[in-house]
Amino acid sequence: MQGAFAGSLFTTTRRSLFGEVAGFAGGSAHQNGTRTGQTSANGRLHTASASWGGFVGAGGGATWDGGSWRRLVLGELGGWVRNDAGVALLTISPVTVNDSIRYVDAQLALSRTLSSVDLSVLAGMRGGSQAPGVGARTTSWASLSAVAWLNPRLGVVASGGTYPVDPTQGFPGARFVSLSIRVATERKRVTMRTNAEVAGAVEPETSGSGSFVEGFRVDRQSGGSVSLRVNARGAQSVEVTGDFSGWIPVNLQRTGDGWWMAALPLKPGQYQMNVRVDGGKWLVPPGLLPLQDEFGGSVGLLVIE
Repeated sequence: MQGAFAGSLFTTTRRSLFGEVAGFAGGSAHQNGTRTGQTSANGRLHTASASWGGFVGAGGGATWDGGSWRRLVLGELGGWVRNDAGVALLTISPVTVNDSIRYVDAQLALSRTLSSVDLSVLAGMRGGSQAPGVGARTTSWASLSAVAWLNPRLGVVASGGTYPVDPTQGFPGARFVSLSIRVATERKRVTMRTNAEVAGAVEPETSGSGSFVEGFRVDRQSGGSVSLRVNARGAQSVEVTGDFSGWIPVNLQRTGDGWWMAALPLKPGQYQMNVRVDGGKWLVPPGLLPLQDEFGGSVGLLVIE
């Protein structure tokens, strides 16, 4: 039997950078009487755009092998790219336990989201020392996972493959097959608002910081990119987010006379998006048709021709 708790808190975006504080606590109990535990906390600094991003982090904690606690120090370096085919994420994580176990994990994850199915493939390799008696000193692993969404909040997860040796707690690697349930809190589905709601929704709104979003423009540029322009006089920062960026905020650059701009590689089609000024609330850009999501919020319908 095993259980774990993990969580993260993110800061607002400033100059394409944002921070994260993460924590983990977990443990296990085995039929032969073995028990283990692990706690850790770490911080990450991220940078992200609509099509790529990266992060670096470090942290520490403790691991328990059933008899004694040992000090755990870890680092992280990662990067990802996104295109129409999906998302690729590469991470490199050096780990030290009590200055006696040192190893580095390198892991590549590929994922793709279809209309009602999420697919992911993961492969990893490890090099370095590990606990005596655990097994080979260099390990590799791979797995395949599919999430079939029965509705916007509930999905069935099927996965299988291999997992690596855990030198921090002394677990050997093995093969696995699993079937589980996933509950989502923010898998958005939108519905059209009524005409009366639309008529009252395109007025300029305040961001909560005192600045107003006074205008919004979309211009096609050479090379296939699209420029999104927001007029927010007196603003200190302007961001957009949408399904084109995986709902990751994208910073706009000041261009003068109250206008802010970002060029994104958007193909013709329909997108959902919002804009935010000075870290305030997310708003529907003026001139876009508002759509209502299942959480009672609003997003704008952006049409690229």
